[in-house]
Amino acid sequence: MENAVHSSFQRTWWPLLAKGLVATVLGLTALARPHAMVAALVTIFGVFALVIGLVATVAALGYRGKSRLWWLLAAPGIVGIVIGIIALAWPAGTTVVIVYLIAIWALVLGVSEIQSAVRLLKDLKGDWTPLLVGIISIVFGCLLLLKPHAASAMFARILGLFVLVLGVLWLWLASRARKWAKRITVAQGRIPGQDSKP
Repeated sequence: MENAVHSSFQRTWWPLLAKGLVATVLGLTALARPHAMVAALVTIFGVFALVIGLVATVAALGYRGKSRLWWLLAAPGIVGIVIGIIALAWPAGTTVVIVYLIAIWALVLGVSEIQSAVRLLKDLKGDWTPLLVGIISIVFGCLLLLKPHAASAMFARILGLFVLVLGVLWLWLASRARKWAKRITVAQGRIPGQDSKP
């Protein structure tokens, strides 16, 4: 069990770090320059969804053959790639359509993150941080579906805040995952009968 958990954390921390850095930069930019974000919303979101989708998909492919639920991890990545390509290929599309695309991506991301959180909570009892990412994503996606015409500087600020919170949580989880992997490595080195090679 420990070997499986350790391997999972080793494969998990770097995608979380990459997604966290991209999301944090975009979130801060949206909060600092909301009017500029509105003007370039389609292109910026397209790049964001594409990068996050590629990172998530590559990370999920690492679970093929190791977990029957690897496709749940890949789902938000694939959706992100498709939506990112659509946004970049159709920059003249209406903002309402883009808002719907963001909402769909947020919902898919939320479901996938909650599934991952539930899987991790079986091994890491009491740490609910991973679950927050999924809940925040689903709430944000539902809000966008309820008010798809809210594209404005205020919408850019809300989107920026959402992405920033996701980024901070992803960075926090990346730090925790790396620490957990190191802690398990140390614990395995102390198990009797397991000789560590120099």
